[in-house]
Amino acid sequence: MEARLKRGTETRDEDRMTIEAKGETAEETIAEFYELLEEYEQEIGGRLRDIQPEEDDEEADE
Repeated sequence: MEARLKRGTETRDEDRMTIEAKGETAEETIAEFYELLEEYEQEIGGRLRDIQPEEDDEEADE
């Protein structure tokens, strides 16, 4: 099972994530998928959003 997620709309405010889950049965696959999704929501997504360019970096790009 695979899902591709995209958060944000601006180039500097986008996160892309692919979550893949495998299991012996559909039930196991779905359970693993939900575990990975929860981990992304609670840990990874927040960490990615915390990585923001510094104001000096943005001005240098202009």
